[in-house]
Amino acid sequence: MKFIHTGDVHWGMAPDSDKPWSRERAREIRETFAAIIGKAGELSVDFLFIAGDLFHRQPLLKDLKEVNYLFSTIPDVRIVMIAGNHDRVRKSSAVLSFNWAPNVTFLSDEEFSSAYFEELHTEVTGFSYWTSEISEARLNDISAPDGDADSRQTDYLPIDVSDFSNFDYVALGHIHKPEISQSLRMAWCGSPEPLDKTETGRHGIIYGEISETSL
Repeated sequence: MKFIHTGDVHWGMAPDSDKPWSRERAREIRETFAAIIGKAGELSVDFLFIAGDLFHRQPLLKDLKEVNYLFSTIPDVRIVMIAGNHDRVRKSSAVLSFNWAPNVTFLSDEEFSSAYFEELHTEVTGFSYWTSEISEARLNDISAPDGDADSRQTDYLPIDVSDFSNFDYVALGHIHKPEISQSLRMAWCGSPEPLDKTETGRHGIIYGEISETSL
């Protein structure tokens, strides 16, 4: 199973809003996401995982339509996405009643839910943000392996990064710089574009493949 893992796109953001190049940067964010969609089609991946904050804020209907059109251009790619803390779900969110393209699965629930893709024998589990922060270590309830714990605390969701042994891959977001733990089969994808002057270094997407020999 081949996949692309991305997140923290922040569609609709205009970095350096007080600078003359801000509008150009906003356009580059959208163009980069369109390029990711194109790459997913070019590589014929099975899944495109979007680990939150696709949008910089609550998306308007216009934003949803523009992004959904891009999704519709890769009908053979299964797109699974969640909402992050920036584009978190509210009861009045347009995203809850939006009619996504057939290849899109939006795990919109505040609690864990999953989608099973029978043709690929693959189940994807996740949850969306409904608040700006989550204080409880919600991920710790999934399953914990034997051995010492290695904890990671963020302001938005505390994570015990040793709790994922029963998963083939854990696609994480929120942190804008990529970080990969091959031993734990988990990764923060980072943001495709640097979003402020402090975000130097590598940016992009994660392209991976899961097979019986890689498990």
